[in-house]
Amino acid sequence: MKNKKQLMEDAFELARNAIPLPSILDFALSKAKNLVKVYGGDETIIVIAMALMDLKIKDAKEKGNIKLHIKMASDFAKDFLNNYDLEIEDKNKIINCIEAHHGDVNYECIEAEICANADCYIFIHPEGVFAYRKVLENREMSFKEQITQLDFKLHEKFKLLSLDEAKNELEEYYQIFSKLYSNLLNENL
Repeated sequence: MKNKKQLMEDAFELARNAIPLPSILDFALSKAKNLVKVYGGDETIIVIAMALMDLKIKDAKEKGNIKLHIKMASDFAKDFLNNYDLEIEDKNKIINCIEAHHGDVNYECIEAEICANADCYIFIHPEGVFAYRKVLENREMSFKEQITQLDFKLHEKFKLLSLDEAKNELEEYYQIFSKLYSNLLNENL
């Protein structure tokens, strides 16, 4: 059986081949690592979960239901993790991180809460927002469609913030982008 270090490497390899802009994952992971310093948790579990949690977005989009990506990623992870020497508690934490990162499932561990909060940085912090806009542009969305999606994700993710450290860092950016998107959308792009 393969160990956790190998699992982390393999999960990253899968993510780098599946997500449209790997730098977005790197950015969110850097924020997750900062949150671990404040709140604790197993950084390795968080890194593995964040590499796996959006792995099935493309497949879910092809099925016409982006929300399916969570269940698809969870199902994939349950099978994938069986190939590694992993404590059941660690496996359960990884699955909870995946299933809870959109707030539809309760956090059963601090790792899940950190993953969900770190994911919010992609849609609220300027570094994440500008990278995500590039992804939307590559999907050949019009400018108005991009702003509409950015606005939707901004509000969706801000509501998910539960850790004071993340809330405090992102509040000002949320206000700025909220006003900017509102102004742009009101201009009848």
